Amino acid sequence: MKKIFTVLGIVAVAASANAQNLITNPGFENGLTSWTATNPGSGTAYYLPTLTTTAPHSGTNSVEYTAPTATTGFEQNIPVTAGATYTISFWYKASGDNTDARIWANYLDSAGAAVYQNTNTASDPLRGPNNGYLPTSTAWTQHSVTVVAPANVVSLKLQVRAYNNAAVVAFDDFSVTTGTLAVGEVLPSKYRIIKNTFVKNDEITFGADAKDVKIYTLTGQLVKTASVKANGTLNVADLAEGNYIVTGTVNNQAVSQKILKN
Repeated sequence: MKKIFTVLGIVAVAASANAQNLITNPGFENGLTSWTATNPGSGTAYYLPTLTTTAPHSGTNSVEYTAPTATTGFEQNIPVTAGATYTISFWYKASGDNTDARIWANYLDSAGAAVYQNTNTASDPLRGPNNGYLPTSTAWTQHSVTVVAPANVVSLKLQVRAYNNAAVVAFDDFSVTTGTLAVGEVLPSKYRIIKNTFVKNDEITFGADAKDVKIYTLTGQLVKTASVKANGTLNVADLAEGNYIVTGTVNNQAVSQKILKN
C-alpha cells in the first residue's frame, strides 16, 4: 500500500480527487487488461510481461520481464488534447547490464503517424533521460516526465521496453495526468529534499543537493525554479501564503515534498 503523507493531508486529498489518471488499469489489478504487446514492425515479435503478485510497488499485482532474449515491450494508447500539459510517471525495477529498460513513447496524429517533441528524437523527453536507459535499480524507482502535447496530436502511445541481457525488468503504477504534476501527489523517496516543510521565514532550506527545483501551486501552476546545494536556502518571499509542492532531482531521482508557507 502506498505511503500516505500526513503533511497537508486534508488539502492533498481534496486536490487529488480532481486529478484523473488517464491510464486504464494502471497497477495491473485487472491483470493485463487494456495493455498490448508493442508491434515492432520487423524482427522478433514483442510480448506482454508476466503478471506477478510478488512484492508489487502497491496493490496486489505488478508485471515483469525475466531475462528477455531480445527487445520487447508493451503499451497503452491514451487520448490527449493538443497543447495540453501532461505528467507521465511509473515505477520500475531494472537489473542486468545497465541497458535494461526504457520509456519509448510518442504522440500520434489522427492518421496514426508519430509526432515527436523535438526534431532530434534523441532529445525527445518521451524517449527516456537523454534517449538513454532508465537507471539500474533493484528497488522500486519512479520515473516521471512532464510534456506538452504538440499541435495536431490526438493520442499518446505510452510504451516501455525491456532489453536483452536484462535480469529482471518490472513495472507498476503507471500514471498520466493533466497538468505539470499529479496534484496533491508527492514522490516517495529516501531523499528528504526539504528540511522545513512549514516555512515561516520566507526561506526553504534544502537537505540535499537538488537540481531542476520547481515549485508548483496545488493547481499545477509553476511559480518558481532553481537549483540548490545541501543546506542551501531558496527565498520565497515573492510567493503568497499557502500550500505548494516542491519537486527536484536528487542523485538522478525525481523527488518532491509539500510545503506550507505561512
